[in-house]
Amino acid sequence: MEGSDAALEEVAEGLAQAHRQLLTDDSIQFTLPAYQQPKPPEWLVPLADILQWLAPYMVYMFWVAVIAGVAVILALVIFELKGVAWRFPWRRTARTAEPEESWRPDAAAARILLSEADALAARGDYDEAVHLLLRRSVEDISDRMPSFLRPSLTARDIAGATLLPEMARSAFAEMARTVEAALFARTPVGAEGWHRAREAYERFAFKGAWA
Repeated sequence: MEGSDAALEEVAEGLAQAHRQLLTDDSIQFTLPAYQQPKPPEWLVPLADILQWLAPYMVYMFWVAVIAGVAVILALVIFELKGVAWRFPWRRTARTAEPEESWRPDAAAARILLSEADALAARGDYDEAVHLLLRRSVEDISDRMPSFLRPSLTARDIAGATLLPEMARSAFAEMARTVEAALFARTPVGAEGWHRAREAYERFAFKGAWA
């Protein structure tokens, strides 16, 4: 045991001597200067004062910003579901806001479409004939106002859109009602419904509905 104690004392003495040598080594710095907060530049002082004044209210401002952001997102989602084509003010143009008086569906293409629809009706396929007229009318509106027509819009939404001229909107609404009755009310279009839809398409395409 005495040998072990002597060895421990020898090790402790060696460590103490090494520690004394370390403390006397001038190349090693043991005391560090206290940290001094740098002074902000003069132009930043007013901003720092404002932030310091606002500090107690920052948490409230954060939650106000979060609530406002959520409200904006909800409003955009509601607009999308309702089919409202919302645009930033700098992206809105007079061209998309109001149809030009000189535009109307291509007459030659409209006559070809009517002949195809007439052929379907002659075979008794009135539902498909009316669907064809409605689809073509949607394509005509898309060609004229591409930024207005969106995938989320239904035929009823389009029929109620004030961007369309009154006569074109009324004619389109007549076709849309006939198609909706066939799809949702399971009411066959029949010859009478077909003739109403055909006359509505003629008003839509040929009779100055876009003037």
